[in-house]
Amino acid sequence: MRKSLLFLIILIFSIGCNTKTIDDPELEDFAKILVGNFSSKKQAKEESGYSAVGLINKVIWKDRSGIWLYQELFAEGKTNAIYNQRILNIKRVDSNTLSSTSYVIPNQKKYINAWKDISVFDNLTIDSLTIREGCDVYFRKKTSTIYQGKTNKETCSSSFSKKISYTTSNIVISRNKISSWDRGYDSNGKQVWGKIQGPYEFIRITEN
Repeated sequence: MRKSLLFLIILIFSIGCNTKTIDDPELEDFAKILVGNFSSKKQAKEESGYSAVGLINKVIWKDRSGIWLYQELFAEGKTNAIYNQRILNIKRVDSNTLSSTSYVIPNQKKYINAWKDISVFDNLTIDSLTIREGCDVYFRKKTSTIYQGKTNKETCSSSFSKKISYTTSNIVISRNKISSWDRGYDSNGKQVWGKIQGPYEFIRITEN
């Protein structure tokens, strides 16, 4: 009888440890407004110097601890013309701050358009990802529906060019729009990469 009871306790404990639970309504809501299909097509038509870019954020690893998203940016209408692929880990930092940690995916070509079938990530381990050190974006709630985030100053290094000493990201997220302003600076603090005039504005595409 004691052995049976002990086995039952261990079984219940092990099930609890392997079940993903997030008791944080704000964090879950933040992740929900990030998820979806977005486009800068409208901005590209109205403002010179901006390209029509598609942005997709899709939840992956629903059975693993934490909130994980696959992010893909591509030329509008050309889903195989990829600009960027990342895996994001969304988490809470403190009572007022949420964050997005960015990871580089190994063998990225294997995961092009993986948002169409997230099961391709099942065999991808977190240990195989490369964290982008110092590139976390920290978000704070500005209104009931708007979050504003940015990277820490001079902590996010870049592999784009030897001329770039560090990059910064300033992001504003609302229910139907993501504004993202990425810029690169040299060692003297002069901007040498990214838009001068302002952020890219990605509008949510409503599914029919």
